[in-house]
Parts: sequence; C-alpha cells; structure tokens
Amino acid sequence: MWSRGGSRILGLVASAALLVVACGGGSDEAYAPPKTGAGIYEASCATCHGKSGQGFVGPSLVDTAVEYPDVADEIAVVTNGIGEMPAWGGRFTTKQIATVVDYTRTRFATGSSTTTNPNTSGPPAPSSP
Repeated sequence: MWSRGGSRILGLVASAALLVVACGGGSDEAYAPPKTGAGIYEASCATCHGKSGQGFVGPSLVDTAVEYPDVADEIAVVTNGIGEMPAWGGRFTTKQIATVVDYTRTRFATGSSTTTNPNTSGPPAPSSP
C-alpha cells in the first residue's frame, strides 16, 4: 500500500511529466536550430542582450565593433564566453557563430561601425578611402 509521502511523490512526478509533454518535450519532431543570424540571435541571444541589442541581463550590443574592432575577438567571446556570458562554441558551429556575430555587428551598428567579417554572407566591409 502507498504511504501518504509516496502518493505525494508519485503526484509530483506525474505533474512534471505532463508539464514536459505540454511544453513540447514529448514531441517526436526534431528541433531544427535557426540558420540565419537574426534567427540565432532571437532564439539564443535576445533573452540577455535585448530584442534590439540594447542590453538587459547582458550588455548592450550596439556598436560592438567599436569595442571589438577585430571581428575575430568578438567571435572568440561568443565561442568561449566571458564573465557571466556562457560559451556558445559547444552549441553552435563556427559558421553559426560567425553568422550571428556578423548580424549583430550589422544590425546594431549606429553608423560608427560596420561588419568586417569576410567569411559570412553579410554586407561587405567598407573599402578604405
């Protein structure tokens, strides 16, 4: 016979299982990660950096090219993490990281910075005068 404590635990386990299924955890469909810079940013970065890159829990990404003039340095931060920011190198490919970095450098630039990454499909780096 079940004790009162055993019934409570069984109820908690059943509730947790229902919650997982309700949130999509029981789906047979495979998760397809976003492929565009905007999609990757929205799915994985906007929670901390804000929908418009304005910063929230994480710092603002507006004009990140000013702080990281060499795009390789910014890619290293995203890949390896820094401070409270987690490393994304284990979750995304090198190409996906370069794509989202290129997106943020282009999307959140206020005119004082532009993309400098020739390895992505973003707009080309400006030519020297």
